[in-house]
Amino acid sequence: MEQAGRHSHDRIIRAARTLSCVLALAAGPAYAQDEAPAPSLSLELNALQQQKDACRIVFLAENRLGTDLSALSFETVLIDTDGIVDRLTLFDFQSLPEGRTRVRQFDLDNTQCETIGRILINGVATCDGEGLTGTECVDRLTLSTRTKAEIAG
Repeated sequence: MEQAGRHSHDRIIRAARTLSCVLALAAGPAYAQDEAPAPSLSLELNALQQQKDACRIVFLAENRLGTDLSALSFETVLIDTDGIVDRLTLFDFQSLPEGRTRVRQFDLDNTQCETIGRILINGVATCDGEGLTGTECVDRLTLSTRTKAEIAG
């Protein structure tokens, strides 16, 4: 009798462990889906377009910082295909509403697009938005490119 009781007890323990594992696996994805994505600001170097003697640099900017940006500008360094710094300039992205993608383009006079090897986001000159300290625009910045030129920060 004692043997039968122990055997029944062991089955109950195994069933309880199995059930707890199944519940944990079932609950895992639900928690992951409820998590909000981390706040971010993304810049995609989308195109380099030759416009006579100017190179038009086209960015897609997406603000996911949780608040509108009333002003955003980056200190930017253009580096040629030989790795030589060509110039330091400011790109003014103006205002960026939260949760929206915006296109911003900048024409660089006397510049051939094929000579641009890399664009370095050297720092943030302006990052204004309600509740922001100013560092979010660089701390939460993600960069990508669809061109032959690199983008780095």
